[in-house]
Amino acid sequence: MKVKPIYIYLTVFAVFVAAVIFFSNSASKTNKQSELTANGQMPNDDVHKGMGSSKEEAPSRANVMQEAIKKMNDLKAEVDKNPNDTLKAREYADMLLPHKPDEAIQIYEKILTKGPKRKDMLYQLTSAYYNKGDINKAEEYNNKLLSFDKDNLIANYNVAGLAQAKGDSKKARAVWDNLAKKYPNTDVGHMAGELVKQLDQMQSKMGDGKR
Repeated sequence: MKVKPIYIYLTVFAVFVAAVIFFSNSASKTNKQSELTANGQMPNDDVHKGMGSSKEEAPSRANVMQEAIKKMNDLKAEVDKNPNDTLKAREYADMLLPHKPDEAIQIYEKILTKGPKRKDMLYQLTSAYYNKGDINKAEEYNNKLLSFDKDNLIANYNVAGLAQAKGDSKKARAVWDNLAKKYPNTDVGHMAGELVKQLDQMQSKMGDGKR
């Protein structure tokens, strides 16, 4: 079954427009697993289906947290029992990521040793290190993906986002502008074009402020 890519936008500095996007086959499930809805209910997905109380009675936040903890403990037990099950390991790491990123990263890296060209793991590791503020490490994993898939749109887009995070707006703009012009009918091209506009607007305002 083909899963539609999910794009996650991340910003590093409030004064800059820095965006890095990632996707993986289970990114949509990842986001739902790691976050509770505003009213304390579990997301309505395959992972959380049946957890909590019935439709007529919304579960309390305490019950929701207990169910989430149970789910995580069950996954950990499954991974401990069968460490070669990378599907369960990935699911467990995705749940750990928001609260224990270092542990999640260890699992992702272990999975990557079994499949060095797994794009989903390279996306996840780039994203995880980016969120930790370790831009150099994020670049390392993004470059690994580019080493065997140099035309990957997401990874090339990330080159710009990571450059922006390091304060190199000129390089970021050049990469995004190139993607916008070469791939105008793709999501990546469209988003790259929007970021170029925002960068230009920001630079224009900064220029006006100096006059």
